Amino acid sequence: MQYPLEGIKVLDFSRVVAGPFATRLMADLGADVVKVEPPEGDGTRIHGKKIKGISGFFNQQNAGKRNICVDLRHPDAIDLVKDLVSNVDIVVENYRPGVMQRLGIEYDVLAKVNPSLIMLSISGYGHDSPESHRPSYAPVVHAEVGLMHRMATRNRTEPGDLPLSVADTNASLHGLIAVLAALNMRHQTGDGQHIDMSMMDATFATDDRAHFEMEDSPDTLPVCPIVEVPFGRVFIATDMKLMFKKLQKHFGLQDPSPKGADLATKVTLRNEAIEARLAECQTEADFNALMHVIDIPWGLVRDPRDLRQQATLEHRKRIVEIDDRAGGTRPMADSPYIFSNAKSGVRMPASHRGEHNREILSEWLSMSDAEIERCQQSALMADSAASSAD
Repeated sequence: MQYPLEGIKVLDFSRVVAGPFATRLMADLGADVVKVEPPEGDGTRIHGKKIKGISGFFNQQNAGKRNICVDLRHPDAIDLVKDLVSNVDIVVENYRPGVMQRLGIEYDVLAKVNPSLIMLSISGYGHDSPESHRPSYAPVVHAEVGLMHRMATRNRTEPGDLPLSVADTNASLHGLIAVLAALNMRHQTGDGQHIDMSMMDATFATDDRAHFEMEDSPDTLPVCPIVEVPFGRVFIATDMKLMFKKLQKHFGLQDPSPKGADLATKVTLRNEAIEARLAECQTEADFNALMHVIDIPWGLVRDPRDLRQQATLEHRKRIVEIDDRAGGTRPMADSPYIFSNAKSGVRMPASHRGEHNREILSEWLSMSDAEIERCQQSALMADSAASSAD
């Protein structure tokens, strides 16, 4: 079976998460992704467990990609980038608007070299916003788009950030959808195009609850309980009133509230009865059997360290062990795409900075050893042997 994006070449100028996540998925789908990393390195190289100089955070976002190290401020960088772009289908970047122009490699310039080029630009606020100049990371967007406020209101806590980079991954996923749509359109027209993807736009568009606040309407979705049971804590995706009725119907749960009790008393006593009945389930299997009968979704409030025990992830082999380049393996999330007649999945670990300088220059540009050596000696490209020892 083939990979769906087999034969597609991608030049990836992006860093951190918004952008690298999109190109990681392109690599999982079979594209030949070459990450262009600056001499100072991607900021994620310092976060997470380091094995053979490669951090867990960098590995997660950049597995499956080859790597060249180019100083884009070098006088010869523009010509090198143009030569590379003439060989690719897709360029991805997430610099602040204006940076690619200052470097001399903006879309209008690159499209003259390669008219069929599809370029994805991810930024915090888009390229035509009054806030385009502002630097942005995912937590900034979480604050601006209302996610922090909503979470604090629901949990009755002070505002704080979400424990994952939703704004980054949303922009990457919407960016990937746009790129695939542009590829399909290119098959029809032969023309490339520039995609301006804003983290604000992507996060707002993906917010399924924004309409409540915008229309000043109460959020009528239930506030679901988390209950302590003998084998841990469980999240139950229903309200306690419906849970009580179903336990009454299927398991004969008795109403403990006295006749004529006020609503607050009824709610308290019935909730206590529910929790006592659930606590009779000594094992996860017992609890699952009960919830199956009353047909209510639930989930174990699981420590992420125990994700290997999650039945679906284990069965569908979503946690894979890849070469750690030090004689062992390291775990990571595999591609979420499962096709009936195509392959997908992480194909190799993340690369050292500049590891494939010679390989790419020779393969894509047919450079001689002498020409490659001149690029190295001029400081246009970092020495791959030196960077692999970081």
